[in-house]
Amino acid sequence: MSAETAQDFDAGISPPAVILAAGQGWRLARREDKTPKPARSLLGLSLAERTLSSCMAAGIQRFVVVLGHLADEVRAHFEKIAAKRGCDVEFVTAPDWQLGNGASALVASKKVGAATFLLTMVDHLLDPALIHRVLRTRPKQGEVCLGVDRRKAAIFDLDDVTKVGLSNDRVSRIGKTLAEWDAADTGVFLCTPALFEGLKRARAKNRHSLSDGIAELAASGHVLAVDVSGESWLDVDTPAAHQEARRRLLASLTKGGEDGYVSARLNRPVSTRLSARLAGTGITPNQITLLSFAISLVGAALFARGQHLAGVLGGLLVQISSVLDGCDGEIARLKHLTTPRGAWLDTLLDRYSDLLIALAVTFAYAAAHPGPLPWLAGFIAVCGFTLASYVTKEFALRLGRPYPNDVLNRLKRRDLRLLVICLGAIVNRPFEALLAVGALSHACVLGVLIRGWLGSKAVPSR
Repeated sequence: MSAETAQDFDAGISPPAVILAAGQGWRLARREDKTPKPARSLLGLSLAERTLSSCMAAGIQRFVVVLGHLADEVRAHFEKIAAKRGCDVEFVTAPDWQLGNGASALVASKKVGAATFLLTMVDHLLDPALIHRVLRTRPKQGEVCLGVDRRKAAIFDLDDVTKVGLSNDRVSRIGKTLAEWDAADTGVFLCTPALFEGLKRARAKNRHSLSDGIAELAASGHVLAVDVSGESWLDVDTPAAHQEARRRLLASLTKGGEDGYVSARLNRPVSTRLSARLAGTGITPNQITLLSFAISLVGAALFARGQHLAGVLGGLLVQISSVLDGCDGEIARLKHLTTPRGAWLDTLLDRYSDLLIALAVTFAYAAAHPGPLPWLAGFIAVCGFTLASYVTKEFALRLGRPYPNDVLNRLKRRDLRLLVICLGAIVNRPFEALLAVGALSHACVLGVLIRGWLGSKAVPSR
C-alpha cells in the first residue's frame, strides 16, 4: 500500500484498515487455554472475523494485520477469513509487541506508507455505523481522528476504559487514569502518517502504548475528536466483557422495533435463544429458511387431513416454522451473512407457505362442507394475506418513505396470522381462524391505503 491509497481516499474510496492483533490477551481466557485471542469465538464468529466483517460492512476491503503473539497461528486464521470473506489482507510482525500496542502499531508504517488509514484493535466489538462515522471525517495532513463516546453512563467498564479530555473538538488529554475526563476512547482511529511520528516521540521517552503516541499529538492539537456517541462499541478483553458482548449481540437481533406483536412478545424471545445455539454450528441462514418452509409444508399436509389431532399437530408445526422464520435473519445478522438473495428467498417461501397453509385449511373444511362458498371465502382470505405483504412495500415505493410500524402494520404481519391459525386448530376451528385473520388483513390493508391516500396530497398525481 502506498500514496495511491491516500489519493483513493480523497476520491471517496475507503482507506485500508490496520488491525492490531499482536497482544497475548491473557485477561480474556485462562492461562491453560492456548487459543489465540483473535481466534476466540463470539456467537459463531471469531473476534478477528467480527472485526473484519464490521469494517467490510463500512466499506473497507483492504487490511493490514499486525502480528505478535502466536504469529503463525493468527496469520493462518486471518488467511482463512480473507478467503471466506473475499478481502485483501496483508501482514506485518511486530518484533517487540510485548512492549505495548503502540510498538505494534508503529510497524504498520512499513505497509501503509503515506496513506490515510483506519486503525482499530482485533478485540473491539464495533458497529459498522460507528466506523462509517469516523470514516466520514477527513483528517488534515499531520492529524489523527479518534472516535469518542461522551455517554459515560453507557460505558461498560469505567475503570478499564481509556479516558479522553476534550478542548472543543480536539483531544487534549488521554489515558486510563485521568481524574477529569469528557469522553471514552472507542479504539477507532482515522490516521495520517502523523500517528507514527507521535509513536516515535513516545518511544523516545520509553512509552510504548498507543495512547502515549496519541498524547504526543494531542499536546500540539493534532488529534480531532469524532463524536460517535450513540453507536455500539465494546472492548472485549475480559470474560465479563465477552459476556456483555454476547448479550449486546443477541439484543441487537430485533428488527429495530419493527417486529409484529407476536414476534416481539413470543417468537423473538424463543428464536434468539435458538439462534444463540445455532450460531456455533455450520448451518446457514438459507438452510434455516428451507427448514422453516419444509416444516410449514408438513403442517399444511396435516391440516389437509381434516382431523382434529392432525390439525393440532399441523398448527403447532406452523407456529414452530414461524419461530424458525426469525432465526434465518438472526443468524445472518449475527454472522454478517445478510444478502439480498437470502432476503428474497425468505420472502418468496413465506408467500408460498401462506398460500399452501390456507389452501390446506380450506380443502379440509370444503371436504366436510361441499359447495363453492368455502373456496370463495378461503380465496378472499389469501388475497388479504398477499395484499398485507404487498401494500407497505408499494407505500414506500410510491411515496418515497417507509410505512411506519404502527398498529395496522403490526396487526397485518405474518407472525400474528400464523399464531391465530395455530390456536384455531387447537380448538378445532382452523377455517374460522383463517377467515378471521383474512378479514383482519383486509381491514389493515384498507387502513394503510387510506393513510397513504391522505398522506400523498403533496405527491403529483399520475
